[in-house]
Amino acid sequence: MTALALVCFHASAQKPQASSLCAASDESVFSCTLKGPARKTVSLCASTASVQQGRRSFHYLYGRPSKIELRYPPIGDGDDAFTFTRLRYAGATFGYAHTLTNEGYKYILYSIEGTGFKRSGLLVQREGQLRAAREVACRPSTLAETKNTELVRITSEWKVDPDIDAHGLPSKN
Repeated sequence: MTALALVCFHASAQKPQASSLCAASDESVFSCTLKGPARKTVSLCASTASVQQGRRSFHYLYGRPSKIELRYPPIGDGDDAFTFTRLRYAGATFGYAHTLTNEGYKYILYSIEGTGFKRSGLLVQREGQLRAAREVACRPSTLAETKNTELVRITSEWKVDPDIDAHGLPSKN
């Protein structure tokens, strides 16, 4: 993923929130610290609605608070850059996936829960491939999902990822 980094982004005026790479003025839609020795964080952030645009903008961040390795979109509002897909499973299991595609890779932030379990994380998939190239789960108890009904409504109205809708989440194996 280091080769996919677009922009190093750090500004002292934009202090990250706890367990999130979102700026203090932004709101976290999805954020968690990923498993592994690097303890990197992945966040989907929503800016406050601007007076000029009259709507929120969204961006994906990956890395550490001291060094953002990937910010997407690099600039601009980004609400067309993402998809939202409800995940359907048998029984009382449900979930969702937020996705974006950048430079030939699809980044999938997912959350699934059912009776007695909850799973979330990041999948990275090469475009056109059926399997994930990389899967990293969220560290237990670090997942932060928005409870803001406006953000839930906005993101649930994004277009659906047709591959995930038809086949579910890609697996690493």
